[in-house]
Amino acid sequence: MVFGRRKRPAFDPSRFDDILDGVRAIYAEKIRPLEEAYQISDFHYPLLTDDSFRAKPMMLLIGQYSVGKTSFIKYLLDRSFPGMHVGPEPTTDRFHAIMYGPAEREVPGSALASNPATPFADLGQFGTGFLQRFAGCEVPCAFARGCTLIDTPGILTGRKQTEDRNYKFTEIIRWFAPRVDLILIMFDANKVDIGDEMRDVISSLEGYDDKLRVVLNKADSMEPAELLKVNSALTWALARILRAPEPRRIYVGSFWEQPLQPDNFMNELFERESYALMADLCCIPRNHTVRILEDLVVRTRTVRVQALIFHTLRAEMPKLAGRDKKQRELIAGLEEVFLKVMRTYNIPAGDFPDVNKFRHTLATSDACRDFSKFRKLDERLLSQLDALLANDIGSLMTRFEEIPVPTIEPPSRMQPAERATAPPPPPPPPQQPAPAPAPAAPPAPGSSSGPWAGGGAPPPTDPWASPPTPAGGAPAWVITPEDKEKFDEIFMQMGPTNGKVGGRKIAPVLRRSDLSNEMLRDIWNLVDVNGDGELDADWFAVAFHLTINAKRGQPPPSALPDDLVPPAYRK
Repeated sequence: MVFGRRKRPAFDPSRFDDILDGVRAIYAEKIRPLEEAYQISDFHYPLLTDDSFRAKPMMLLIGQYSVGKTSFIKYLLDRSFPGMHVGPEPTTDRFHAIMYGPAEREVPGSALASNPATPFADLGQFGTGFLQRFAGCEVPCAFARGCTLIDTPGILTGRKQTEDRNYKFTEIIRWFAPRVDLILIMFDANKVDIGDEMRDVISSLEGYDDKLRVVLNKADSMEPAELLKVNSALTWALARILRAPEPRRIYVGSFWEQPLQPDNFMNELFERESYALMADLCCIPRNHTVRILEDLVVRTRTVRVQALIFHTLRAEMPKLAGRDKKQRELIAGLEEVFLKVMRTYNIPAGDFPDVNKFRHTLATSDACRDFSKFRKLDERLLSQLDALLANDIGSLMTRFEEIPVPTIEPPSRMQPAERATAPPPPPPPPQQPAPAPAPAAPPAPGSSSGPWAGGGAPPPTDPWASPPTPAGGAPAWVITPEDKEKFDEIFMQMGPTNGKVGGRKIAPVLRRSDLSNEMLRDIWNLVDVNGDGELDADWFAVAFHLTINAKRGQPPPSALPDDLVPPAYRK
């Protein structure tokens, strides 16, 4: 079986609804009133609303042009989406938010930004230049029901492209980074050079290492030796941009709906990499819940530190004259105020905000013109916040840990010793052909028929004809059960009708072998025994087997030997 070709991440975000409802209740009742009282929105981040907790998990895809971002999204959705265009040239020139909807439709970016119920309401700050290049796409599919995908324009290396934009691409990415739950950076194995803008974009993601995933796509199109060099070069380049004590994990493979290139001994590695990535994507709803829980903890600790800083500044102010001078001194010596709070209340240094940003807000905010008007500290506040962290949030974390982690298990493969002792699978039941005239003779090798002929697939001669059967005994089929399982997987991906697939669908798959049309035509004439331009799963397996052998230098035979004829077609 070909790993990762049909397995898509399936998850149920509703499993975490109780946890999110608990977080929303704690925030609304205990945290938000304190954030309003201590001006958290002026110093740190905007306040949350109920819609903030109802937003679905989000995944951001970043990469240079033609690395396969849109094709990967199409694979996840198992369908196309409005505004989608795939090609080797730079095709995606807009930001797309692919969301769930009862019917397929496209929503203008200005409409999304003006709706406070969407997670994109704050994007209006980037102006109409960006909103004209931003759109929402609603699609009725299972994956979009549980996760919103953000497709970004392909990054080019030329300076002209960045100058022609009416918005700053890096700032948009920096806006999305804290709001998404997974960031997928995709590279094409055939071009892993990192241009200036790509370098700036990756650098802007520093601090979100837990969200970053790197994908090296289209790896099955390269020779193994070249792929090893490319992977090493990419690892080295990323290490220079994203400083970390360990090298970055890179998923290597071909991540789209098409099967892997045949006759590549690294295909099993690519398949397992695909499964590993899909298993990672299965955890997006869980990561989303973790992010919200961690955000609640951060907000709780932030408002505690903010209250202590305001209390200390208020206590340092004189009762009568000299307030303006003292206030300027406190702003200039803000480091001393932070140190005093840290020592007095035993607060970790990591809980304190950036001192320069805090100083700037104190000096410029209208709400901070008089420190003596800061809210007086209620001593019960500290114990309440400590109890909230230990009890309320701790209880939510306990319930969260009880929810099992979703996984995608790759199918097990028999070891060589097991294959030798395992009984062969029973052959499929023989097809009972309807009474019909004598079977049509297969076309002679080299004749211009089949999907490789100039005029396309030939018209059916007699689709009800009985398939020819070889004379003699019944030798074992040369196609092993393991190979048949792989071929069946590819066959099912082409969407058979009544158990058969037409030549127009099969031809692109076999052409990936890079064999000549003449050789592929000879193979087709051997397996299209009915001459109807269609193959069932057994004959497709024979065609694929012959294609692999031809790729290895073994030309197709002039006539099929008995051991190549499927058992169901033997008398």
